Amino acid sequence: MESLRSIFEIVEAKDQAAAQQLVQDEAGAMLLCSADALSALVERSAEDASTAAVHEIGDGMGIVDADGNLKWTNVKLRQFSQQVRRQFVDMCRESVSLFNEAAPDASTGDQHQNHRFSFEADSRHYELVTSRASSGTSDPDQVDAVIGVLWDVTRTRHLLDKLDAIDAAGSALMKLEASEITKLNAAERLDMLEQKIARYVHDLLGFDNFELRLVDRETGRLELVMAVGITADRIGEVINPELQGSGITGHVAATGQSYLCPNVKEDPLYREGLDNAASSLTVPLRLHDEVIGVFNIESAKLNGFDENDRRFATIFGRYIAMAMNILDLLVAERFTTNEQMSQTVLGELSEPLTEITGYAETLRDEHLADPKIRKQLDQIIEAAGRIRRRVESCTAGPRTILGAEHELHWGEPDPAMKGKRVLVADDDDRILKSVTELLTHKGCDVTSCATGLETLDTLKAANGNHADFDLVISDIKMPDHSGYEVFLASKELSPDTPIILMTGFGYDPHHSIVRASQQGLHSFLFKPFKATQLLEEVKKALTAK
Repeated sequence: MESLRSIFEIVEAKDQAAAQQLVQDEAGAMLLCSADALSALVERSAEDASTAAVHEIGDGMGIVDADGNLKWTNVKLRQFSQQVRRQFVDMCRESVSLFNEAAPDASTGDQHQNHRFSFEADSRHYELVTSRASSGTSDPDQVDAVIGVLWDVTRTRHLLDKLDAIDAAGSALMKLEASEITKLNAAERLDMLEQKIARYVHDLLGFDNFELRLVDRETGRLELVMAVGITADRIGEVINPELQGSGITGHVAATGQSYLCPNVKEDPLYREGLDNAASSLTVPLRLHDEVIGVFNIESAKLNGFDENDRRFATIFGRYIAMAMNILDLLVAERFTTNEQMSQTVLGELSEPLTEITGYAETLRDEHLADPKIRKQLDQIIEAAGRIRRRVESCTAGPRTILGAEHELHWGEPDPAMKGKRVLVADDDDRILKSVTELLTHKGCDVTSCATGLETLDTLKAANGNHADFDLVISDIKMPDHSGYEVFLASKELSPDTPIILMTGFGYDPHHSIVRASQQGLHSFLFKPFKATQLLEEVKKALTAK
């Protein structure tokens, strides 16, 4: 009582008569009473036609005896169909039997106070709670009638069913079978995940226009990773997790709280997304206690979302966050494993390579007078050195191109590449230099750019001079502009120019490869790639153009 009194206005009834009067006087109030008190109150109300309050209890209410006779009903129960009333009576009669068969609680000696039933009728779901009616028999422990209160729980059941479906979909989202994903590269894994997300968001949540953004761990920006029905970012557009200045998306990422916008035109936080958006719903993507991104949904209808949509989107967003994290972990594991393996191999080979070089140098010194033997020993020493350099290249991971030295030394210029204008963009000096040297060696006219901004300016200048490039090669992750922005700019300026994107070990934090592949990307390369692989893709792209 004290707990309730701190929140509600409490009116106590000392006896049945006072309770009866309060029920009549306090229409719309909540009644709290024991099963026995309710029984007496209902029976008295059944005799007193002037009492209308009990007619508002539940979605239907009645008294049923042991023989299945409906002794009294309130107005609501009478309005149900015959099928519903029949189920009501049958279960109340069953409850009478259960009350009479049940033994008192062994620890307290108390009889059971109520029973709960559920059933379906007329394509709707119902719950029924039964309580003892006052016994008219000589045996006080014997029950000859029960009071039943009926509730229509169809809406609640549908919500629970939907939650179960969302839970099943979320589990399927995170179920990445080893036999399935090992056959796929990183971009194909991301594409598979995005297809699942799009299908579940549409089929289960009923959302057609949405986007997913993840927080870039280095820059702190909210980078777009997936958009369906919503226009992608404009080149140079930046969204940060902040309360003001980055729209609702930035606000949600900063606060970690979902945001329901019934009318975008009246909300100062809203920034344009869907072309004809009228309302939006934005929820944070949480991994444990950390906000790692944002799930933004938009609708062309005013008040297009309600509290249930908010709950469902929040729950499914947690599964999205976990699935995205699993893929990131797979990429990180691959990077770490490759690096460790390369270091191990280099360590194991270092000693025998040193011994081979030492033996060869000793023999060469002993056969200085024999030029043929000396030449063969020099070749052995050079071969041991090449082995060491190649293993070191593998150890360098995505910061190198495998076999570049061999291709530069032994490779011949390719007539198909001669004179072709190629733009190469990468903020890694070693990669930029290696790709430039390889393509120049093959006969290409190469322009190198070390930043995203320089790349965009170079593309615009070339287009302004009517001298678009024959091919654009760009790294995905650059500090100022992403490879996806380079892709968009190139496609806008010169739609026919093929584009190749590069990334280390399949790392693609913004899912640029998947999005660009859907929009006409020629191909992509995962560092460390082989020089022959690069040249093959370049030749395909130039030949196709």
